[in-house]
Order: sequence, then C-alpha cells, then structure tokens
Amino acid sequence: MDNKQYAYRYDKDGVYLRPQPRQENPENKGTYLMPAHCTDVEPPKCEPPYVARWNGKEWEKIEDHRKHLNEKGQYDGGTPYWMPAEGDNYQSEPRYMTELGPLPEGAITERPAQTEAEKKKEELDKSIAESRFLLNSTDYRILKFMDAYISSHPDMKAKFEATYPTTLSERAEARAVINASETSLQSLN
Repeated sequence: MDNKQYAYRYDKDGVYLRPQPRQENPENKGTYLMPAHCTDVEPPKCEPPYVARWNGKEWEKIEDHRKHLNEKGQYDGGTPYWMPAEGDNYQSEPRYMTELGPLPEGAITERPAQTEAEKKKEELDKSIAESRFLLNSTDYRILKFMDAYISSHPDMKAKFEATYPTTLSERAEARAVINASETSLQSLN
C-alpha cells in the first residue's frame, strides 16, 4: 500500500483498525495530510489472540482477549476464562478481559470440571428433590384418607391400602432417602 496516500488507523487503545485514505494537502501539492489516530508506519501481521498496538513510536504485538462490539452493537468474541484459585467452579460464569494483555496468572480457558464432592452433592440434591416431589404429589391421598378416616370408622385404613397399595411404603422410603441424603450433605460441608 502506498504510504503517501494511506495511513493506518488505530483506536483509543492504539489497536490497529484499518487503512485510512489520506487527503492531499491543498497548500502543498504532492504531500498528504495525516488523519488523527493514524500513522504512516505499516503494522505487523498478527494472528489471534495477538493484535498490533501503536505505542506512539512503533507497532507492538500484544494479546487481546477482550470482547468486541460487532456490527449489531452487541459484545461477542473474547476469550472466556475461569480463576479456580478465586473460587470459580463448574457453575461459574466465564470471565472476560476488559484490558489488553495476557490472561491473569492462574487463569484457565476450559470450564473447571465438577469435583467428586460436587457430583455427590448434586446427586443427593436430586434425590432429595425427587423424594420431596413424591411426598408432595401423594399428600392429597393421605389427606383424603385422613378425612375419610376421621369421619368414618377404623376399617378405613384397610380400604386406603387396598386403593393405594404402595403409597404408605413409598412415602416411608422417600422420607428415609431425604434423611440419609441430608445427613450425607451435612458431612460434605
């Protein structure tokens, strides 16, 4: 590219944007004006995540892991990272750089794996939720039975067990699962 007719535009951080046509100087034919935020020094070729940054004297290659605005005005791209030493885990949202430069020391670019304790806690939480659902979904049976039992006679329990043969044993089993799971959860903390 002819450096007399083109300059190289950079943004507020000095990051190379694009070639910029220069206007001929009306007071001195054959010379060209330098637009603001431009230089006539050609930037080096860079492969992501590196970009060329003008430091006021020369171009330098620097890492750029930031998100960028796309043509729709939305942020995209960037390098997602997590900081396990700062408490990030498999459920943590990724972090993104806001400044130019390398990722922080200790950063990892893959979501942290679930620990065995976290897997066990998730299984126990799921087991508790399923058991509570069973209890809640069968409460109407117990209430219906109790209403009939109170207003009727003692042989209603036999009728309930005949109508809902596994409900009482399922409820007892679900309570046992909740109790055992909650005890295991306490030992994890």
